Amino acid sequence: SNILRYYWQYLRQLSHGDFGVSLSSGRPVRDLLRERLGLSFRSALAGLGLAWVLALAVVTVLELSHRRFNEAVAGILAGTILCAPAALVALACVYIGAAPGAAIAVIVFPRIFRYVRDVVRQASAAQHVLTAHALGLHPLRILACHVVPPVLPELLALGGISVSMAIGSMVPVEALCDSPGVGQLVWQAAMARDLPVLVNVTLLLAAFTIGTNLLADTALSARLPVLSEVQA
Repeated sequence: SNILRYYWQYLRQLSHGDFGVSLSSGRPVRDLLRERLGLSFRSALAGLGLAWVLALAVVTVLELSHRRFNEAVAGILAGTILCAPAALVALACVYIGAAPGAAIAVIVFPRIFRYVRDVVRQASAAQHVLTAHALGLHPLRILACHVVPPVLPELLALGGISVSMAIGSMVPVEALCDSPGVGQLVWQAAMARDLPVLVNVTLLLAAFTIGTNLLADTALSARLPVLSEVQA
């Protein structure tokens, strides 16, 4: 009834490590999160890692092959997956019996792939890369030594953003896949209007996302002087 009073009491309890009590289950929110965080973390980590591996592998194959047909197929496939709703991807994983991490990987993959492909294609058009090709260097060596180092800062920034993508996809994936993680908890709390659960989960996810992006920025700041020396 009074949102200011609610948040004042909530912050006072939070300072003592008390997340409140769930209105729908009658259990402490801290216990609910402790039971579900591990599963959600493993699913998000598996999906994010698989998405990055697939994206980097496909970009590497396209960069080494230089075939327009492969580019067209990869672009159409990524665009099709990107247009598919997250709920549809989650239902498809349910039907084939795949884990929630696979659904998260499918959802995040096209976003990572499209950005990485554009960045690598732009870096491949640089003058020093064209000179390396003219000198007859091996394409894999050119990719590793002349294309990858200049784009590392953007890949690090994308790494922080991709965490937010994986977290955002957990709610529909875990709700539809019936995975007892934080995403399913958020869905059930939203349906029951369980404000203590929603507020605490939102706060924790926001803090985790900000911390991940801060870590990526820190790694980027430490990496930039080294990259400048390599390019020089």
